[in-house]
Amino acid sequence: MKPIKAQLVIKSTEKHASNLYRVTCESKAPLPRIAAGQFAHLKVPNKNLRRPVCVYRNIDNTITFIIADVGEGTAAFVAQKAGAEFDALLPLGNGFPVLPDKTNIALLGGGTGCAPLLKIAEDNPSLNCTALLGFNSGAARDTYGDDFDRFCKKVCYCTDDGSVGYHGYPTDLLTEIAPEVLYVCGATGMMKVAREYCRKLGVIGFASMEQRMGCGVGACLVCSVRVMQDGNEKLLRACADGPVFPIEDIVF
Repeated sequence: MKPIKAQLVIKSTEKHASNLYRVTCESKAPLPRIAAGQFAHLKVPNKNLRRPVCVYRNIDNTITFIIADVGEGTAAFVAQKAGAEFDALLPLGNGFPVLPDKTNIALLGGGTGCAPLLKIAEDNPSLNCTALLGFNSGAARDTYGDDFDRFCKKVCYCTDDGSVGYHGYPTDLLTEIAPEVLYVCGATGMMKVAREYCRKLGVIGFASMEQRMGCGVGACLVCSVRVMQDGNEKLLRACADGPVFPIEDIVF
């Protein structure tokens, strides 16, 4: 699907925890199909560079983003009020592949890394999805409401402070599940553990890489990811070749 420049209007911005925002927007025209793991490049007020943000949900002309305020660009974006208009290039990148003969899957996410995973379950209701999701606090978990509970067969919430669910990391619970496919997005440490888990048990794994991006379309090489393919180490672009890669290929 060739990306389009979509004209979006902010309908609501909800703040959760100290720096997490759930931003719901409406498109003025029909949106193209957006796969789980694909992203949008958002125009930010008074900034030359766009900001890449994964698409959390999209239904008809409504699209939702989960955004962490981590710098000047994201701060300027989430400060916009309802009714503000902006444009977004979307959909960009290659999303998570859904394998037709594999129905028992697991989603492993941490913080904003949970956002690219929901659409796997929401868009494929026949899948038997277990979600292991980690947050630093219950307030951060609240950013996602009950969305994962609605679309996954089982959800295990984990928090660093023990305020919700399991007190610890979601990777601690990997030994309790036996998926055919594992989809991952989160901190590097989490993905390293997930890769070793997949290698040990022969599980197929895919990871979405959270890289800093410049152009978002593969021209600037800012978002390079080191991978091993056919015995050779190479650099691929998260924006154009990814952001999703077979977890076995990623060199951490």
